[in-house]
Amino acid sequence: MVSGKHTGVAPKRQRNSSIELLRLVSMLMIVGFHYVRGGNQGLWIASQPISFNKFVYQMIYMSGGWIGNFIFFTISVWFLLDRCETLNDSLKRIWLLERELLFWSLTLLVVTYFLHKQGLYTGSMLSITAKSIFPISLNMWWYPTSYALFLLFMPFLIQGVHALGENAHKKLAIACLVLWGVLSLIPKFAFDLTESSVFVFIYWFVLIAYYRWYMEPFTTRRCWQLIGVGFAVVLLYWAVTNTLFMMTGKMAKMQSFIFDHWKLPMMMIGFGLFLLVERREFHNRIINVMAASAFGVYLIHFQPAIYQAWTHYLGVPKMYTSSMPILMGALTIVGVFFACLLLDMVRQLLFALTIDRHKGRGYERMRAAWVAIVHRRSQRQTVENR
Repeated sequence: MVSGKHTGVAPKRQRNSSIELLRLVSMLMIVGFHYVRGGNQGLWIASQPISFNKFVYQMIYMSGGWIGNFIFFTISVWFLLDRCETLNDSLKRIWLLERELLFWSLTLLVVTYFLHKQGLYTGSMLSITAKSIFPISLNMWWYPTSYALFLLFMPFLIQGVHALGENAHKKLAIACLVLWGVLSLIPKFAFDLTESSVFVFIYWFVLIAYYRWYMEPFTTRRCWQLIGVGFAVVLLYWAVTNTLFMMTGKMAKMQSFIFDHWKLPMMMIGFGLFLLVERREFHNRIINVMAASAFGVYLIHFQPAIYQAWTHYLGVPKMYTSSMPILMGALTIVGVFFACLLLDMVRQLLFALTIDRHKGRGYERMRAAWVAIVHRRSQRQTVENR
């Protein structure tokens, strides 16, 4: 059984700043990934001759995207696995998530109208307006939609996977690793896991939960081995695909295959980094405040109109062909990251002065009203049955 006694949403604990710092670094890696992959920029960089600059753009700037995604999810779920989470807890978390999504989707919608008038956004205004009003339901951003669905399923997943027991859970984890870890390293072997969706999080949950509940903690040496093996596989794949492209001029897209989606080497690197950081605790209020806006960085820089605009004006071809391509690429990624971070810290301050003064009160009032309605209907039916 999961240890601990349920008392509603778990009491607020002082956050480990080493994990919060890792959260920030993970989002920086995600920004780098989106920058190099933006539009057809991933194909453009893949079509360039092999060089040290290309190595940096692909192996450093682009490779961290799904490492960051895996770390971000692991941080989110790690501390929930040993709590007696209820459906009510999950719904409250979704409610709090939705507030931030709505703030940025509607705020950035205003910016989108301006960009559209200036001809800087060419997408459908009807579509993006609808998505901005219903950001989770219409999948404005894949990650929060999938995460909200995962939160909805999580209490049942925890109970169900726990009920399997250690042996069955191990077999399930092995099956997942073979299908979507080892075999997915072969191009076209997707086994129906072809899109970024909630099922990715369920897959990761099965693996993380097994380690968290049943395995002996990895030693520091084992963590570094995990990172080293993952990096070695990525480096080998990069060298082979670039060599093949240099010799044949074909299969340029294959260069980014190993960096995309839920590839096992990226998960190995991400999990090793998380475990190394998780065991080293310190507390810094500034880092914690900044990290609270890490998710906002994702929402701002990856909103369709904003993403189209900044990857156009600060595009990879412009920076890569400049006199200092590595420096200019790094400055672009870091600049976009900190600009979005500062914007969301303003949002964080506005929330602190307004709706976060009594965080979650709106949800509790709505729930209380619903419970009262259900109770009255139940009483009415009881009277009628008499």
